[in-house]
Amino acid sequence: MTTRPHYTIETRAGQCVEHGQYPNALVEQFGTDPAWYGCSRCQFDRRHAADPIVRAGGAIEHANRQLNAQLLDSGIQLRFQQSTLDNWVAGNDKAKAKAWNVATGFVEAFAENFEVGRCVMLLGKPGTGKTHLATAILQQTIRYFGAQGMTGLYTTAGGIIRAVKATFGAQGKTEASVYADMIAPHLLVIDEVGLQNGTDFERQTLFEVINGRYEQAKPTIVVSNLAIPQLRDALGDRSVDRLRDRGGLVEVFGWESARGAA
Repeated sequence: MTTRPHYTIETRAGQCVEHGQYPNALVEQFGTDPAWYGCSRCQFDRRHAADPIVRAGGAIEHANRQLNAQLLDSGIQLRFQQSTLDNWVAGNDKAKAKAWNVATGFVEAFAENFEVGRCVMLLGKPGTGKTHLATAILQQTIRYFGAQGMTGLYTTAGGIIRAVKATFGAQGKTEASVYADMIAPHLLVIDEVGLQNGTDFERQTLFEVINGRYEQAKPTIVVSNLAIPQLRDALGDRSVDRLRDRGGLVEVFGWESARGAA
């Protein structure tokens, strides 16, 4: 039985010279154009071929498809799918180079960071590349460790709050299941922290996620336009203290916006 590929855009019949007609699927590709999935029986044959070269090629093809699914499942938005550590432009700016070093170092030491649940806060002005580096960390970590079962998720603070509110009085998904979904990934990025209204409900909702991950020693990356004192107002002292525990990293993006924002 053929497993339905992730993020299928279109399905149509294909014709294979070896296996005849098969259901071909146009599948979304992370960071690039969609691609046709091809004959699944041919893929199976290549992965189990007697020729080791053909078998190795089939294994690589299969691994690439699995990685693509993991990257798509991360929730990194289209605008940031091509934001990588490699295309971060620091130039001669020492502060930007330092931010890149922090991001790269976090990925390279992810096994240690995961073991202790070390978190990261990327703070500073709008348009300074915080989301670029946050999603680049997430993407690169999945690329390095996805084959070992590592999972990651990108979301926004507003998205978490809306997901919890959507469960009120609704059938099916519960508030507890929303929190479970946020706590489950090995690495979670929470963007746009501080753009909310600053209500007690919002602070408590985000605390439930941050604390739940803290209790399971899972790293969280928080992205915000706020400085630490204002972030404490937006999240609460308990959340910020948990993010700072075990050597939690804070990187301030103090340069001017690349988008021309004030």
